[in-house]
Amino acid sequence: MSLRTRLIVAFLLLSVVPLSAVTLYSYTTSVHAFQRAVEREAAQSASDIGHRMAMVTDDLGRRMDLLFDETAATDASAAAPASPEQVRARLAPALGDAAALVERVEFEPSAPALPASPAAAAPTPPAPPAAPGAAGTHPVPPPPMVLDVGAVLKQTQRGLGALGELIPPEAQAQIQSEMAKALRKSVDSSVTRTEAMKAAAAAMSAVGLPPIAVRMEGHDIAIPVRRHGRELGQARARLNMDRTLNAILTLARSDQGEIPFAIDRRGQLYTPDAAQRSTLQSLHVEEPADEGTPRRVNDWMIVTKKDPSGLTFGIARPLGESLREIRRASVRNLSLGLLVIGLAIVGIVPISHRMTERLRTLTGGVRQLAAGDFRTRVPATSSDEFGELARAFNQMAQDLERHQALAVGQERLHRELELSRQIQTDMLPRAPLRFGASEITGISMPAREVGGDFFNYFVLPGDRLGLLVGDVSGKGVSAALLMANVQATLRARLPLQNDLAALADLLDRELDDSTPGGVFVTLFIAILEQSRELRYVNAGHNPQYVLRVDGGIERLSSTGLPIAIFSGHGYKESSIALAPGDLLFFYTDGLVEAENDLGDQFGPERLEAILIEEHARGIDTVLERIVRDVDVFRGAVEPFDDATLMALRV
Repeated sequence: MSLRTRLIVAFLLLSVVPLSAVTLYSYTTSVHAFQRAVEREAAQSASDIGHRMAMVTDDLGRRMDLLFDETAATDASAAAPASPEQVRARLAPALGDAAALVERVEFEPSAPALPASPAAAAPTPPAPPAAPGAAGTHPVPPPPMVLDVGAVLKQTQRGLGALGELIPPEAQAQIQSEMAKALRKSVDSSVTRTEAMKAAAAAMSAVGLPPIAVRMEGHDIAIPVRRHGRELGQARARLNMDRTLNAILTLARSDQGEIPFAIDRRGQLYTPDAAQRSTLQSLHVEEPADEGTPRRVNDWMIVTKKDPSGLTFGIARPLGESLREIRRASVRNLSLGLLVIGLAIVGIVPISHRMTERLRTLTGGVRQLAAGDFRTRVPATSSDEFGELARAFNQMAQDLERHQALAVGQERLHRELELSRQIQTDMLPRAPLRFGASEITGISMPAREVGGDFFNYFVLPGDRLGLLVGDVSGKGVSAALLMANVQATLRARLPLQNDLAALADLLDRELDDSTPGGVFVTLFIAILEQSRELRYVNAGHNPQYVLRVDGGIERLSSTGLPIAIFSGHGYKESSIALAPGDLLFFYTDGLVEAENDLGDQFGPERLEAILIEEHARGIDTVLERIVRDVDVFRGAVEPFDDATLMALRV
């Protein structure tokens, strides 16, 4: 996947996905909040319906109590309730506008109380014979009273709407006012049903009416009828549930499309609008559910509340339109967000194109650079990070081009030095030399590819042996060239010049004239005669050693200044007689001046100790021991000067 594609995908993932998640979360929380609000409102509406039902039943119970009260009787001391004719006459005025809600009225009198004895000590007269059908001495209760309210209303032909003459007019007005206040309080969400009932009881007691106990038994309202604190019987009113519930449910809220309903104990469904019954049946509101627990069916919220009367009141509120509006708002928000993201994509595509185009240019430059074209450059026109990267690339390419040129030059120099080293090696003796009974060999260890040290041994006319050991000041190619020049001159002149001092003086003058100032050569020139006499000139070189066969050591010290340092001072030739078994050891200063990591030099003392210890061994063994000990002493420190060793066994 290209960088441009990854940028676009990353932008989409960081914008579209979070926006969709936020929109979905907002929609979900809005729906949940709306559902909770609907649940609370529907539960309150169902509770209000129950309050209204309680107010209706309490009002009807009060009217029933007034109906069977003996206030209209002329004999206030009578112990029996009014007769059926009296009750029938007072039915319509007592029930008033509640008569339309009642189908029939029943009264079941209680058994009359036995008369009290005049004196506890008086003899009891004989009891008269019991009447046929009587149960001993117990009084027989009067038969129940049943009144058909509809028939009574037709007979009386009286209008409904007043409490009648049972209650004075001023008391009727006060009762209606207090009851209206209680009904208004019952629909307030902050007033409970118990508080509403207390308010209704207070309204009745305000006019001096005693409280009553109303029981709802199915479709019947039962109240006890009392007079002077004694219960006369039980009065019941059979309600017309269709009219009652229709009157109550009609007052329920319907501004949001709510459908109030009620379910009796038999599971029969009541609703004020018959056309809404099919809707409620499709929602299966008759199915049992936990009281007060909202239940959502499709796009409807259903809340039911069990009433103490045995009825179940409920509200079905539609959610569809509100949910659709929430969905439309969420879709609008999402569409606006996607539109903004689309505009951002339109802007990011050319930006990403420019970014990837610059990266593509850099990639091409890297490929050319990797192919060896160090002249490659990329345009750096911007001042942003890509411009900085392009300038860094151009600087890197420039540095690589310069380093490549240096590397080519160094490679060329390396090849030249290698060639010089090969030439220098070819100029030195390649193998040990046996001269009569004597044997000689040497080693040169340059500090760089080529050095200024040299040694040589060759046979001279007259069965003589020429020996050369020298050290040119400086290192590298210049020292090697001067060394080659000196060695070639001596090799050419030594067979013709027997006077070593004169030869050294001539070489001193010639090099002083042909070399720049500061360049000089330390030189040890020797000729071994057949008589084992060693003639030599030491031109500023280190003392060379003669190891006698008996273990003694002699030093061949300097006999003049280095060549070309101060020409014209002349040189002195010296000689020394050798015996069979003596060892001659020649070296340059790079051997004894080798340093370790502490800055200490190997020194002539260590060298002399090794020579004394190893002088009786073969010359190869002596040289190997010296080289090994110097390497161990130096350790990881690189040599800074050339070192040359040469040994001769007489």
